[in-house]
Amino acid sequence: MKSSRELRHQAWEQLRKSYWMVLVVTLIVTMLPAASSIAVIGFLILGPLLVGQAIYLIDMIDNNTDGSKIELIIEGFKRSFVNSMLASILVGIFTFLWSLLFIIPGIIKFFAYAMTPYIIAENPNIDAMAAIDKSQEMMKGHKMELFMLHLSFIGWYLLAALTFGVGMIFLLPYVKTAEANFYIELRGKKTIIAEFE
Repeated sequence: MKSSRELRHQAWEQLRKSYWMVLVVTLIVTMLPAASSIAVIGFLILGPLLVGQAIYLIDMIDNNTDGSKIELIIEGFKRSFVNSMLASILVGIFTFLWSLLFIIPGIIKFFAYAMTPYIIAENPNIDAMAAIDKSQEMMKGHKMELFMLHLSFIGWYLLAALTFGVGMIFLLPYVKTAEANFYIELRGKKTIIAEFE
């Protein structure tokens, strides 16, 4: 497994030619649910948007593209609307329930479930619970690595905080691209779709 530094460097190099495109995608995923006038609609579309973002990032990284295929963001709605919506709701519920025990179990489960949108992105017909279970399986022995990857952005997060959160908008493409590289590194060169066929 690559180190946090290597994953960040890889993401930085990829963003040199696609930063503004990735920024648009991450803004859509972040802002659209929050901007919904009806809260429940924002909650329902979050899952498909996260899967669409995963499809977009996997395509950009695996195919070494310039990130211009922004239309891939809607693929979560076209390929797996119900599964991605249910998975997102279940992940939210499970993480909340684990957090009730104590904050640490909630954080652990947050990272255990983190690969769920990527798994659905590569296998749109997978059942929501099966995707969550597969994420937990993939993350066995790797949750700390993903935690350390996010922690390695601490300096950037602090700088973003100094801008009252505005800087976070510009940091998100870097973080999400690094996370997508983490998934691809964990997954390996061959996709996991065959396991569910």
